[in-house]
Amino acid sequence: MDISNIITKAAEMAEIEDIVKFLIKIGFTILLIVIAGFLVKISKRIIYKGFSKFSMERNSDTVASLLSSLCKYAVYFIILCNILVMWGVNITSILALGGAVSVAVGLGAQDIVKDMMAGLFIITENQFGVGDIVELNGFSGTVEAIGIRTTRIRNADGNVHIVPNGQISIVTNMSKGFNRAIVDISVAYGEDMDRVFAVLKDEFERLFNNKIIEGILDVPQVWGINELAESSVVIRIAADSEIGENWRVERELRKYILKRFEKEGIEIPFPQIVVHNKED
Repeated sequence: MDISNIITKAAEMAEIEDIVKFLIKIGFTILLIVIAGFLVKISKRIIYKGFSKFSMERNSDTVASLLSSLCKYAVYFIILCNILVMWGVNITSILALGGAVSVAVGLGAQDIVKDMMAGLFIITENQFGVGDIVELNGFSGTVEAIGIRTTRIRNADGNVHIVPNGQISIVTNMSKGFNRAIVDISVAYGEDMDRVFAVLKDEFERLFNNKIIEGILDVPQVWGINELAESSVVIRIAADSEIGENWRVERELRKYILKRFEKEGIEIPFPQIVVHNKED
């Protein structure tokens, strides 16, 4: 047999073997990526299912959200390392190089590190949790998720705001213990204020004792005259309510106050101006 033919056939076999190895690597790479996505979904489901047993704990959803986020990044990192090893990349060299590059990258990654540290303090200090009604940087809504870097809240209109944890400067948590419904009612200057207060107190005791308005924790209180407006006397009323029920309680209180005032003949004035004509 001609030696040149043998060499040619061997070269062809080597090329075919290289192609097969290359295709196998691509197949394993795709398989590892699919496995990574599957593991992320399964781990998230297991974490949330495990923490659902502690539904009475306020921070259970918050911790589950954070652990799910950490687990996701851990799975992606491990799968990425395996893919690089399979393609012949020296992981040790990359990690060593990463230590040197981290100093240069650190300046550009300060915001990321800041967001992650802030997220850690949000959890450990129990500033707010998933399901809380909060105001962050001027955005109000219900906390849907707390991640490593960002917090996602949804407002009453259904819009979602994603706020970087490092940019959260002042937190207003409206889910601590109770909310307070505040209602301002205007009455005419000619009304007897003592009688108005007595009517309001009687109506509030009736509403609370008969449980007409759900979500009220105690009898609404008449704080007194809050303002002497141009055409009316403004009376402020406060009612402690369950978490998230204060806005509905305010609407219900206005409805029943209006009905009672109409029954008692107490005037709720419209804006008016009195003009005096002075002659020389």
